[in-house]
Amino acid sequence: MVTREHMVSMCDKYLTAVETKDADQVMTLFSENPTVEDPVGSEPRVGSAAVRDFYSHITGSVGLQRIGPACVVGLTAAFLFRLDIERDGRRQSYASVDVMTFDENGRIATMVAYPDRSADPGPSPDV
Repeated sequence: MVTREHMVSMCDKYLTAVETKDADQVMTLFSENPTVEDPVGSEPRVGSAAVRDFYSHITGSVGLQRIGPACVVGLTAAFLFRLDIERDGRRQSYASVDVMTFDENGRIATMVAYPDRSADPGPSPDV
């Protein structure tokens, strides 16, 4: 049985893995045939190859920090986090909610991102 604690841990591991910009590390968290829709409303990336390709194109400096608790219902977890991204000398900070469903082995089966570039994520963790 997949526990709440495991799913919350996987959410945190996901944020840490994405920060590394190492697609192989990110992919260790996903099921064999995952789906990623980032941002919501975009064409979903279906299957390991498409998801790996998505995560292999992260550029610039990326900082991710979960804000508050992960909310877990059944095999689904939703969590709010802060994104700090610096590309080409420009820094952006905003909030996003990711919603993940987990398979019976506790790996991420689907991930849908709800980034809100107008949402104030609060003070920078650097302050």
